[in-house]
Amino acid sequence: MAARRHRELHNFLRERAGDAYRAAFHYHADGWEAIYVREDARTRALERGAPRAYEQLLQRQALFPESDLPMLGTTQATTEVHENAIVMHFPESETSGTVVSLDRSAAQQLTGFVLACQERLRTPDDEAGADETAETDDGDAADRTS
Repeated sequence: MAARRHRELHNFLRERAGDAYRAAFHYHADGWEAIYVREDARTRALERGAPRAYEQLLQRQALFPESDLPMLGTTQATTEVHENAIVMHFPESETSGTVVSLDRSAAQQLTGFVLACQERLRTPDDEAGADETAETDDGDAADRTS
């Protein structure tokens, strides 16, 4: 049975995301449970993929752990932008957390920003072998090559 906080999250997602709310799952060391799965998302692919996703969640580590970059703080959530959905992961401990899936329409600002970044990444370099530099906060160019 979902904990009170998961029921509250479910109610919040239904209210804020409406029909764009696809699914929510809670996982822990002993397994996982569906909080909600929209009818059209209840597929064999989801049934087959869920055990693998659960194993990946248990092994997942932050891209930048707090111990490596303390100025960032602890990871509170990660977001994956897929072609047809947004997946958010809210880790609660080393072995538990919550995963939420929404249609892309629920995160238009985020997906629009991601698309704008992707468009810039698709733009060919102005010159072959262009210098790979980026400005730092103080305006100095920082070499990004290794």
